[in-house]
Amino acid sequence: MSEISLVDVSLRDGNQSIWGATGVTTRMVEGVTPDLDRVGYRALEIVSSTLMATAVRYHREDPWARLRAARDRAPRTQLGFLTTGKRFITFHRTPDAVFELAFSLLVRNGIRRLWVIDPMHDMAGAKRTAEMAKRVGFEEVIGGICYTTSPVHTDEYFAAKIAELDDSPAIDHIYLKDPAGLLTPDRVRSLIPTLQGSLRHKKLDEIHSHSTTGLSPITVLEAADLGISTIHCALPPLANGSSHPEAQHLVANLRARGHSVDVDLDAMDRASAYLVRQARIKNLPVGTPNQYDEAYYRHTIPGGVQSTTRRQLTEIRRPELFDAVIEESVQVREDLGWPIVMTPFAQYIVTQATLNVITGERYKQLSDEVIDLLRGDFGPLPGTVNPDLLDRAMSTKRGRQPVNDGGDVTIADLRRRFGQTIGDEELLLRAVMPAEQVDAMYAAGNAPAATLKRLLATVEERPSVTSVSVSDGATRFSLERAGAAR
Repeated sequence: MSEISLVDVSLRDGNQSIWGATGVTTRMVEGVTPDLDRVGYRALEIVSSTLMATAVRYHREDPWARLRAARDRAPRTQLGFLTTGKRFITFHRTPDAVFELAFSLLVRNGIRRLWVIDPMHDMAGAKRTAEMAKRVGFEEVIGGICYTTSPVHTDEYFAAKIAELDDSPAIDHIYLKDPAGLLTPDRVRSLIPTLQGSLRHKKLDEIHSHSTTGLSPITVLEAADLGISTIHCALPPLANGSSHPEAQHLVANLRARGHSVDVDLDAMDRASAYLVRQARIKNLPVGTPNQYDEAYYRHTIPGGVQSTTRRQLTEIRRPELFDAVIEESVQVREDLGWPIVMTPFAQYIVTQATLNVITGERYKQLSDEVIDLLRGDFGPLPGTVNPDLLDRAMSTKRGRQPVNDGGDVTIADLRRRFGQTIGDEELLLRAVMPAEQVDAMYAAGNAPAATLKRLLATVEERPSVTSVSVSDGATRFSLERAGAAR
């Protein structure tokens, strides 16, 4: 048997799958990353652009400060970022110049590993994204093949797509991503050897499989037996459910099969206990193992998208529509030519399904994102599109616009729009998020509590400082380090 490494996804994919992408805060990251760093993980999947957006939108927290908090508290473990290579926070194509700025800032703030997975399997685009990532300083880039089920996603399709990554010097390894949790033990026994056989220079050696159907804890064990050496997992309360296999049980099962896993289980338990306490304090849900559901294979909506959809329907006071929206998603996906059901296309499909259900008429109202998808902004769709839907989309004003590949915007353009003196981090956020949300975040960061927190952090970083005093002329605030000589 073999040595198996683990990637922890609790703070990114676990948060997105169990807590609707909004549960994790900067304070949680500060509290849990020291123990995560002691576990011995291969990497921590810490962030995606979606998580950066929710930090700003829901918590009024600076996402760059959150990354720095993780970097400073987990110096021994690679921190990772997941991207499709097509969009950063926005749901439309992101200009290349904006992407390169984002990648540079991620590296500057401590992110060293990148997973790039193009949901449309535009492998030429994925390779360009990998090259950009290496150019700005990412240490390790993992290219992905994204599993789904449909009439067009056959073994031959996947084998041809993974072979396109084989000659890229910017891609270090390849991973199999199963965002909807559709893989079964039998399926990996046939698929993984087929994919490995399509590679000559690279190795498929990492797997990411959600527990939505309850099968992934067994599926990833089969993958380990087939030579996959890195497995993604999560800690309670952010494991199981629509998230990933629970790390502690995964380690026990791998060792029972004869594999070696060099991790600190005590550190795992401490990190998990911290997250469980936070879930209890904040009344956040706890992931529990799912029972197998054959019907899930009809709609294939990933767990994170399901939880987000539930939250959004509740926010508009229509939670009772959830089941109807999921069922409508089946027809929408077929009509769109079988796009893979993962970010951002899962959101496009569900949004359009929601519009269909609410209006009571299929495609009476088309979302802009669906029009962009049909227009070709994300490349050719894998299957045949419903011709009536295509005609309706292309007859709209948006549909008649040329394909938007995001290539015509420069940083100079953004500077002229948002200001010549603001920092790069603020510039990027303003380029991809509503101004009022960014304004509210920065206003919260200048509040008295935030100022006090920064002051305490500054003193903590300087052990030689024994006391500090701040005054605005009318009020004086003093701190003295415990045990300091008087």
